[in-house]
Parts: sequence; C-alpha cells; structure tokens
Amino acid sequence: MAVLHSACVAGIRCFTPTTDTWNTCRLISSHKYSMEASNGIKEIQLAQKSSSASIGLGSSTPSSSGTSGKSKRVWVWTESKQVMTASVERGWNTFIFSSRSRELADEWSSIALIHPLFIQEGAIFDGENRSVATILEVSNPQELEQLQPDKGLGENVVVDLLDWQVIPAENIVAAFQGSEKTVFAISKTPLEAQVFFEALEQGLGGVVLKVEDVKAILDLKDYFDRRDEVSNILSLTKATVTSVQVAGMGDRVCVDLCSLMRPGEGLLVGSFARGLFLVHSECLESNYIASRPFRVNAGPVHAYVAVPGGKTCYLSELKSAPERFS
Repeated sequence: MAVLHSACVAGIRCFTPTTDTWNTCRLISSHKYSMEASNGIKEIQLAQKSSSASIGLGSSTPSSSGTSGKSKRVWVWTESKQVMTASVERGWNTFIFSSRSRELADEWSSIALIHPLFIQEGAIFDGENRSVATILEVSNPQELEQLQPDKGLGENVVVDLLDWQVIPAENIVAAFQGSEKTVFAISKTPLEAQVFFEALEQGLGGVVLKVEDVKAILDLKDYFDRRDEVSNILSLTKATVTSVQVAGMGDRVCVDLCSLMRPGEGLLVGSFARGLFLVHSECLESNYIASRPFRVNAGPVHAYVAVPGGKTCYLSELKSAPERFS
C-alpha cells in the first residue's frame, strides 16, 4: 500500500492560470491570485517556462508591485551608515531624519545620492522645507476611525500603529482603497513590513523601515525578490496522454498549503524540470470524496515541483520554512 506523506508548505502557494483558456499561469510565492475557470478540468496542461521579468527596486520611486498591481515604496529611518549603504545599494534612497540630524543628512548626501526627509511638528519635510507627508500616531479604535482620506491629509500619510498592526492595517487599506494618497506604516522589522504589505491582499502603499541593523534591509529585499516571483510568466500548452502504464505501488506526496485554492489552481509537477504538468488541487467535489481546497495530491516522491525563484525541488524535499526556497 502506498504511504501518504504530507507537507504544509508556507514558502510556495500555487500556480494560477491568468486567462479563462489557461494558456498562461503565474508562480505565486507570497500572495494569492485566483481565477475562476470557465470549465472544469478537462485537459492536462503542460507548463514550460517562457520568460521572467526583472524588477527594479526604489524608494521614492516604485519598489515592487503587489497583488493590487500598485507599486510599493520603502523609506528608511536610521542613523547607521551601514544601513544607509545597504539601502542605497538596493535602490532605496529616501531616508528620514529628525530635525536635529541635518548634519548627518548632509554627510550622507556627500557620499551617496540620497533623498533626505526631516520630521518636525507632526509632519515630514524635504530639504527645502516643503511638506511631503503627514505623520500620525494611531493607538486606539477611535483614532483609527478618524483616519480617512477626506480628512485633509497630505499626498503621503505616515502612520505609527505602535504595537497594534494587523487589524488597523486592514482597516486602513479598506478606507484608502481607490484614493490617490499613499499610506506608509512605520515598521521596526521586515516581518512587520510584510504584514503591512499584505493586508487584505492589497497592502499599504509603503513602509518606513526604522532599523539600525543591516540584516533587516537584506531580509526586506529578499522578501521583495520572493514577492516579485508573480512576474514570472509561465506558458501552458495542451498535451495529450497517449498511454498509461502501471509502475507499481510507491510513496506519494500530498502538499497541504496554508491557504485555500480555487478551480484552476494547483502545482507544477513532473519528472523533468524543463516540462511540468499542472496538477490541480482537490478543490472540486466528487461523488466519492469531499473537497479539500488546501491540498494538492501532487505525485510520487521523486517528482520535481516548481518553487519560487524559477527553481525546482523534489517533492520529498518540501518543507514549511519559506527560507528553504529563498
């Protein structure tokens, strides 16, 4: 009897066709895209990698595109020269200083091309003393409710949510949806920044990363690299199964994901890395078994599965730690 192996994988999500005809699909590593299929699973899809997109990172310019298709921005708040250098090398050149740190801003401007901003009197100003952002502190539901795009706020709004993150971030995303204003949240770790960028699968427009550790910059850049895997377009080609041969019993892998899949979503699995089959999830009900929309009955332990970064690994190697695929 075959032995069932399961893996709960946080580092990969699924492959989702981007059209009703299932001609292409995207690798989704940190965010979920969904597409309702116009018909059922009638044909096996053979996936072959066609192209990958290169994404440039910036701070006052777009740094990465999220699930909403809008660019994400990163401003850095630090007094560490090493953090500044690492940030500039990764394209983030907007830095926030206190009003007492103008000498530090001048020093860094002499050695790197940066865009310094200064906090004073509840606002953020550029080097010519022009207001570029409003800064607010939100510590309770009443203050959160007052945070609305029609409250006379500036083009950019920087919010300090203190130790209260997920719920207010979701409320802010909902309130500012469709607004031309960009909301930044002050984040002290890359993990906090990820929460803000993924709230309601839309995310805030940016973060102010307030850190003194170079590793935080490197980790946030790695997050953007994984996030930008949604730009890796894979073409799907129809294939015909000409014969089926029984090879005997063996171990197989069921991959249990940390999110629910919809019709048309699954994993790319196969015996050759250059050509993988779209194995559909168990989100469709049958007469014999209830649907399990979090699961893909992926195949034998020796098969390859596509993972973020344009890579493959064996099904038997899947682990839940996302850094496994970084």
